[in-house]
Amino acid sequence: MIGVLPAFVSLLVRWHVKEPDRWARAHNLVATINPAQMTDIFRPPLRRSTIVGSALAFVAVFGLWGATNWAPTLIRELPELKGSDPATLSVSVSYAIMALNGGALFGYLGFGPLADRFGRRAVFAFMCLGSLVMLPIAYLVPTTYAGVLMLLPLLGFFNNGIFSGFPIYLPELYPTRLRATGAGFCFNAGRVLASASPFLTGWLVTQLGSFGRAASTVALIYIVGLIVLIFARETKGQPLPE
Repeated sequence: MIGVLPAFVSLLVRWHVKEPDRWARAHNLVATINPAQMTDIFRPPLRRSTIVGSALAFVAVFGLWGATNWAPTLIRELPELKGSDPATLSVSVSYAIMALNGGALFGYLGFGPLADRFGRRAVFAFMCLGSLVMLPIAYLVPTTYAGVLMLLPLLGFFNNGIFSGFPIYLPELYPTRLRATGAGFCFNAGRVLASASPFLTGWLVTQLGSFGRAASTVALIYIVGLIVLIFARETKGQPLPE
């Protein structure tokens, strides 16, 4: 019931928020002269941006669904909590998720200022590198509940904070007439491709023997993200493409 409340906020946006003049001009132009088509984002010079944006979204979602979202299982497998009654276990998991999301909040809010100062590519790389390091540390190093609680905020900062980069970076890759199409395609193509990650994690558990080892293996996906960033275009300080 709480989750439906943003739908009412969207109505307020619809009624009271004006469309940007840049979009209105482009919309009128393409409607009469050069209609925009979704296939345009796969043609040069936009093809590279589409591949890079989709790959970055794939890496971020793959890491989140394939590793971080298994944090409740990490808590349940701790030696000191095994055998606990369900109520105690539920409370322990709840505090752990709050710790993870507390760090995520700082990551969400921090990406923008960091990207404005150091550039989009640099902060994406920072988040990927932090996730690559923190996933194995959080899932393999601590043996106590207190130790996990101290590490989960750092993991949340990197692993979740990276998602604030997409509404900043993806729209900057496309001209006005294709901005929403390109950004929407990249992020959701990444989600579709990453949908296999929970199944992969389950298979890795059967092969490696624990969720900690499986999640740490999934963390290698962030190496792919670092490689993809080599081909990404830096957009800091540049005007939006017309």
